[in-house]
Amino acid sequence: MTRRRSLLAALAFAMLAPAVSGTPVRAADPATVTITQGVDVSTLDPLKASVTTDTNVQAQIFDTLARRSPDGSALIPQLALSWRRIAPTVWEFTLRRGVTFSNGDPFTSADVKYTVEKILDPAYKSQQVPRVDTVARVEAPDPYTVRFVTKRPTPLPPAITRPVFIADAKFWQEHGDAYVAEHPMGTGAYVLRSWHRDDALELDANPKYWGGPPAIAHVVFKPIPEGGTRVSALRTGATDLITNVPFQYATLLAGGTNTRMASAKSVRVLYVAFNTLQPGPQQNVLVRQALNYAIDVPAIIKAVLGGRAYELGEPVPENFFGYDPKLAPYHHDAAKAKALLAKAGYPDGKGLSLTLYAPQGRYNGDKEIALALGGQLQAAGVHVDVRTQEWVSYYSQTLRRALSPMYMLGWGNITYDADNTLSSQLVSDAVSSTYANPAVDKLVDAARYELDPVKRKALYAKVLQIVHEDAPWLFLFQYEDLYATSKRLQWQPRPDEGIYCTEMRLR
Repeated sequence: MTRRRSLLAALAFAMLAPAVSGTPVRAADPATVTITQGVDVSTLDPLKASVTTDTNVQAQIFDTLARRSPDGSALIPQLALSWRRIAPTVWEFTLRRGVTFSNGDPFTSADVKYTVEKILDPAYKSQQVPRVDTVARVEAPDPYTVRFVTKRPTPLPPAITRPVFIADAKFWQEHGDAYVAEHPMGTGAYVLRSWHRDDALELDANPKYWGGPPAIAHVVFKPIPEGGTRVSALRTGATDLITNVPFQYATLLAGGTNTRMASAKSVRVLYVAFNTLQPGPQQNVLVRQALNYAIDVPAIIKAVLGGRAYELGEPVPENFFGYDPKLAPYHHDAAKAKALLAKAGYPDGKGLSLTLYAPQGRYNGDKEIALALGGQLQAAGVHVDVRTQEWVSYYSQTLRRALSPMYMLGWGNITYDADNTLSSQLVSDAVSSTYANPAVDKLVDAARYELDPVKRKALYAKVLQIVHEDAPWLFLFQYEDLYATSKRLQWQPRPDEGIYCTEMRLR
């Protein structure tokens, strides 16, 4: 058995029989639904971050103009009743009447205008800028009409295919950024009762919700980073829904007296980004290509995730507009990896020392995947130091482009269109991008404003070919999301990883 296979086998064995242990847990309130993600929400500011674990909490408090259907196939009106292009560069939205924020402020077009302009304000430094950066200006001709005037004709309407939560303009202007980050005011189905960081966030049903009272009156989000402890909390009744179920618990939970398993093919792609903006061996394309050939992604999928993922050779999953089926993954080829490393000046990997950063508890198996990658790269002769960190600090470092030479990140693209991934993660001016290629920037920009779908797809094909060959990432896989719930909870997972408590019922 090779060293690489030995490392993976040892990792798999260690994962197959972990103790379901952790701190003692109390029985759940029978009238409350408790939801457990791997990490706590980092902020309740709905316009700042772009992290699923944050938006899953914010989505209970705030609404968007439209929402994806549970299967992702259609857009369902929310605060906007309809939308249409009324001129080559003008999208007009008709807004829902009679909606109020939970403090009684009426929802109007002024709130939509303020929200988009706030995101676009450079001083605010929002991570959501790519969702609305095709907008040149926002017009509010009357309280229930809003118009987005785009820089050029766009194939996708702004602020809807890439949704944004709508903020209370009056409340925000009165209280300021810091206050609203912990005291949210939305039009959603729930209001904040309390938030104790890294312990519990509690929500109560909003009696003024425009959609009528939700079936679940009280919700608690309780973060638990360690997978076995999440499982224990579910089995003992301390929580009703857990995310990122380690695959080795699936059979146990599926056959449990009071538990069940649920899964969905995710829109999330996991990858390791090379920080090409910082000096180091990762700036050499031969090194980046070599490391892609040095890793064995199917072996990691099998050992760490029980086969519950789909290998990729590009940043876009196959069910997305723009996906190029001709781009095969970098299949494991040790000889090719060594040849490329030698050509780059590192024969047998000698002299090549790298640090791989990864979060712990944010993605399913994130720590174990990082360790497996480190082991495979070590087997190729590359010295790799794997460092894992808690999520909030880790994510803030990615936004400062402070992690180098390589770091793990996941991207959940809820638009089913390549633009969201490319313009958010792989163009040089994106907040979290650590890759710069003028040819990619030019092609992505052209695709964003191309109305002909055939021509737009051809532009994406050119972009993805460049990205595949330039290898700014270690291309890993698309997740299959694994959830488990108590049997008293009626709920089905969505491919966009969204958790909406209005879609839940108690038996």
